[in-house]
Amino acid sequence: MNYWKIYFVYFILTGCFFNANAQKLVIDSLQNELIYGSTDNHLKAMTMVRLADAYSYNNPSLGLQKNTEALSFAKKNRDDAAGSFAFSSRAIMEFIDNQPTLAQKAVDSAFFYAKKAPDFYKGVAWYKQGFLQNMQNYPDKALTSWQTALNYLKQPSGALYKSSIHYLIYGIYAERNDAKKASENAHLSLKAAVQSKDAGMMTAAWQINGTDYLQSFQTSKDSVFLDSALFAFQKSVKIFKNRKGWIKNQSVVALSALNIADIYLDYYPPWYKDSILNQVNLALEVSLKSGNKAMQANSYQIISKLNIRNGALDKAEDALQKEMQVVEAIDPPNYYLLVDLYQSLSELMEKKGDNVSALKYYKRYLEFYQKEFDAKQFATIQQLDARYQSEKKNKELSLLQQKNSFQKKQTYLYTGISAAAVLSLIFLFTAYNFRLKYSLQREKLLKQEKDDANLLAQLKQKEADRLTLEKQEAELQSRLKTEEAARLQAEQKLMTSQKEQLQKELMAGVLQIEHKNQLLGNLKEKLNASLGNGSAAGLLEKIINEEMRVDEDFENIKSEFKEVNPEFFGLLQRKAVEKLSQLDLKYCAYIYMKLSTKQIALLLHVEPKSVRMARYRIKQKLGLTKGEELDDFIQQERIS
Repeated sequence: MNYWKIYFVYFILTGCFFNANAQKLVIDSLQNELIYGSTDNHLKAMTMVRLADAYSYNNPSLGLQKNTEALSFAKKNRDDAAGSFAFSSRAIMEFIDNQPTLAQKAVDSAFFYAKKAPDFYKGVAWYKQGFLQNMQNYPDKALTSWQTALNYLKQPSGALYKSSIHYLIYGIYAERNDAKKASENAHLSLKAAVQSKDAGMMTAAWQINGTDYLQSFQTSKDSVFLDSALFAFQKSVKIFKNRKGWIKNQSVVALSALNIADIYLDYYPPWYKDSILNQVNLALEVSLKSGNKAMQANSYQIISKLNIRNGALDKAEDALQKEMQVVEAIDPPNYYLLVDLYQSLSELMEKKGDNVSALKYYKRYLEFYQKEFDAKQFATIQQLDARYQSEKKNKELSLLQQKNSFQKKQTYLYTGISAAAVLSLIFLFTAYNFRLKYSLQREKLLKQEKDDANLLAQLKQKEADRLTLEKQEAELQSRLKTEEAARLQAEQKLMTSQKEQLQKELMAGVLQIEHKNQLLGNLKEKLNASLGNGSAAGLLEKIINEEMRVDEDFENIKSEFKEVNPEFFGLLQRKAVEKLSQLDLKYCAYIYMKLSTKQIALLLHVEPKSVRMARYRIKQKLGLTKGEELDDFIQQERIS
């Protein structure tokens, strides 16, 4: 499981997950620094801003109040640098308080004060600008802002912010599946974190490098990447354990610990059980202190998997029940975690033979799967609508400004015309003998009419611009329709996937029943041969007959399977050069379900060597060449 996908980058970088005790330690430390620290007004102002940040984590209104006090102190001392830093910090507080307009105004103020401040404060302002743009789903604008910020943060004091920026950029490129750029920014984040000597940022930077290596391993299957990922995660945990006092990004270590546990669980021998539990317990300890329910849920998920692997199904169920209590307490609901939880419960109940509970949990899984899908689609539509409304408002505002400007010009024009008319009348009645002056005045009027014509032409141009705007609005509507079509296509793909899954499940059921009937028939013959017609033989035969009657609906199951894939066995026979036996068809079905040679041998109670010989025989009957693989033929052709 890639835990990067289920964790919010914002909380990682701002450290919003820490408890009241940790907050009190930070606040007490900053207050002592204000009282007993340096008397330099700039350092005091900066400390006041950090104190406001500490208050804002659990008390946003108090944080804003303290930030206002810091701003007043900076203005009183004409400290533009501290003023810019305070406004940059305030922007995030306003955004968390659902005040995006005030957040943007705060960033604008940060830029204003940064004009007279060192480059470092300009870089911080651009960093916060990009942060807001990214949270508002404008990643390309955020990338531009962050690149500008990096140009201003070249001095050593900017290393911590540089590491945070590369961390965030890694997240964007990871979501876009751009592995090359994601890796570059992961390495740059680690390099800057080491320069900053900040334990929290180094913990986070090692964590994303581990995630990046793990992604490379999953793509290439090169074990070197798996070793590198494990080393990076272990480094992240080690830095956390060796920290001195409280660090900002405590919840990141839970990510690293869970990834280590997951690697041990998936790729290492069973005797790594203690190592897995040590990492899970660390993740639980940190996530319980920080209140991070998502990490708690994933910790119980790994405990459940470990118990399933060890055959302790009751303990596995207990772990999933604890996870249920955590996940269902999350508000608003986390559909990703709910889907994962109920799928695991359904599979576990099936392993325990409790089909009623398995079906109940499977229905819950389908319910939350649909809700997760709908939530994603709704979020996409909301984002598109927000962009459309924003662009529409900007264009309407521009058009209104142009209209007001034109009305002002029109008023000036009418006033000028009126004045010219009055002057003309006075001239006609009072200066008859001054014809030359009259001619000059007439030329002036003609020029004024020419100006009027130019203004009318401009008015027509503005009308053309209005029509262009309406056309663009129609294009946006068309884009929304295109997105709706994409949603319907995604639903169709989901239905196709579910149909294929049902097909495999039906096939598995058919083969299991057929194998069971064959085994019972053989057992019946051997019992008759060895025990004769005695009472014990009769009793055993009665039990076997009753067991075989349980499968009387076998033909109904076959007919249901044929409705899903009616031509599976028929197409196999038609593609074969030589007729396939019933046993050959059974081998083909197991191969279609992607069972290994060892698994097929266990199911049919034969040696793996017999399975390999049967595969070779089927390959010859299907007319496949030496270079063609039987598995690829069945899977890629889909027998359709």
